[in-house]
Formats: sequence, structure tokens, C-alpha cells
Amino acid sequence: MKKLLVILTLILSKTSFSQKTVVETFHSEILNEERVIRIHIPKTFDKSERFPLILTLDGEYMFYNLVGNSELLLATEKIPETVIVGIDQNYQDSSNKYIRWQDCDYDPKKGELRGKAIKFKKFITQELIPYLTNNYKIGNYKVLAGHSLTASFTFFLLNDATFTSFIALSPYIPKTISSKIIEKLSNGNEFLSLYMSTSEYDLRGHLKTIKKLDSVLNAKITSTKTQYIFNNFKKETHYSLINRSFPVALQSIFKEYQLITEEEIESEKDLLVFLKNKYKKIKEQYDIDFPIREDDLETIYWVAEEREDWKLLKRIGEFSIANFPTYSDGYFMLSAVAEQHKKYTKALEFYQKGYSRLGDDVLNKIDYYKNIERLKKIIENED
Repeated sequence: MKKLLVILTLILSKTSFSQKTVVETFHSEILNEERVIRIHIPKTFDKSERFPLILTLDGEYMFYNLVGNSELLLATEKIPETVIVGIDQNYQDSSNKYIRWQDCDYDPKKGELRGKAIKFKKFITQELIPYLTNNYKIGNYKVLAGHSLTASFTFFLLNDATFTSFIALSPYIPKTISSKIIEKLSNGNEFLSLYMSTSEYDLRGHLKTIKKLDSVLNAKITSTKTQYIFNNFKKETHYSLINRSFPVALQSIFKEYQLITEEEIESEKDLLVFLKNKYKKIKEQYDIDFPIREDDLETIYWVAEEREDWKLLKRIGEFSIANFPTYSDGYFMLSAVAEQHKKYTKALEFYQKGYSRLGDDVLNKIDYYKNIERLKKIIENED
């Protein structure tokens, strides 16, 4: 049995998570030691079935940076709610050896993990991930992040089915590791996402090997299943690049989740099919049950109206009413379609239904009412 000792005084209930972050001491049988893990819990934990996981190494300084960036992007609907976990590594053991270097040790000539690092990988995949899955509603979409040495370590899990996406900030990449990365990303038959970054004032060996790998990957990656993003930040250092990287990395690994833009659907003909496919992909890729957002529905509504595609607008309106019966826009869509077909009585009926669903927070309700008066006058003039 694993011993779990809460070392931060935060109340953690089995039925309700009243706090957002807990710190636990996790006893690993594989490592035969206790490890500190930090866990950021989503606000809707009690209401949702599962969440994506972002696991970051170097938890002491990476965890809170990651949490801060994720909260900002969550507020702007760039990423979904996630469980974020950090593993502390930046301290010495009883023999005055730094845990971090032991955890992630590898042979650069062979491109293989060695010593304790072999067990550390097993600790993550065979102990920590199962524990998090069972206790924190972790779904199938899992992300592994690291910086410098721990970023290099993430590449040793590329061929492991545990993680889907990787964030590697300023890794050092010897040829033996580089060749394995190239092979994995260029021949991918399943979805895989890699974000990698360096900077103008990064460590010289890191900067050189990262740029060399990037030049090869750009030529080698042909699979549509592989998502690769690279940044080389100007005027940043080995550590300051972390602050620049996380916002881009998080949006990259959750690219399909973000709100629809007009530019994105400019060449799409059937916007409703596009919308449905987008949410199907969100569910498949991120393993989250996520309802269609009103903002996305409104975007395709406005574009369809601008195109004067009345058949499409009618389908979108009917879809909107079926999914959001208390939402006004579906009725406004059908009203616009009816008016185009000179069915003014029907248009007025739909518009009044939409108007009745406008909330008290709508400050320009009087402008909406003017359309009701306009339609009434048209009907009167017809009589």
C-alpha cells in the first residue's frame, strides 16, 4: 500500500475539492523513497467525469508557472480545464547527490537511460500515472513537460503509450537521442504533439543541438497525425524562456480546443458539418465530454448570414434550438430565413420567441425590439 501524507495544510475531501492545490508525499515502491508531488485541481472537479493531465518535472519552479499560465488561458477559452501535477526534483538526497540528476540520468553515447533514471521512468508510468488516474479523474490525454535535463528525459517516453503530447523547454539533444525523435515523429501513425523551445541566450550546447534537430524535423515530418511547434525566443535566457514558452506550448497542445475564428472557416462550405466535426475531434483527441459553445455556434451563424446562405442558416438555427432551447440566436436565425422568403408572419413569430429569451443583462434590448416593430409594420402594409 502506498502511503499518502498531506504535507501542506489544505483540506482535501473525497467528495468535494474545496481547494485548488494540494501537495502530497507519495511513497514509491519502485524508487523505494518518498516523493513530493504538487497537484492542481480543476474548479469543476465534482461536476466532470475526466480531465486531461499535464505532468511537469522540476515541480519546484515549473509547476506554479504552468498553473498560472493555464489559468489565464482557461479564462480566455484557449485551453480546457486540466489536472496539473508537478514532481519535485531540485534537492539533495542523504548522500548529498542531487535527485534531479539521478532521476534523469542517461548515457549520451548510447541514447539510453541508466541507473536510477530507468526506475524513475517506471515510477511515472507504473505508479504515479495509475494513482492519478484512479484518484483525480485523469482521461487518456496526457502531457509531459520538462526543462533542460528533464526536457531531455521526456524524449525517452516518446515511444511509451503513456503520454500523447510533450513540452520540451531547452533540452540538450545528443545525436543518439535526436535520431530516435526523428524516427518517431516522421513515421507517426497516431496523434503525437511536440512543443520545443530554445532562446537567443540559451546554453550553447542546447541551442546548437535544438536548432539542428528542428531543421531536420521540418523536412522529415509529413504525417498529418504529428503536431510539431518550435520557438527560438529573442533576448531570452535558459530560464526566462520558460515564461515565454508555456503560453505558446499550452495553446499548441490544445489547438483543436480553441474557439472557431472566421479565418479558420473562410474556405469551409458546410459550417454546421465543420462545427460537429470539431467537437467530435475534441472528444476523441482530448478525451473530454465537452458541449458545443454558444460562441462557436454564433460564429458560424454570423458567417452563414454574411454569405446569405439561407439553407445553411436554417439548419444552424434548427440545430441551435435543439441544443440550446433557451438561447435566443436560433430563433433569430430562423426569423432571418423566413423574412428572406417573405414569410413575415413566421419571421415575426420566430423573432418574438428569440426576444423573449434575451436575458436581463442584455443592455440593448430596445434595439432588438425595433426589429419586432419593423416586422409588424411590414405585415400591416401587406394587409
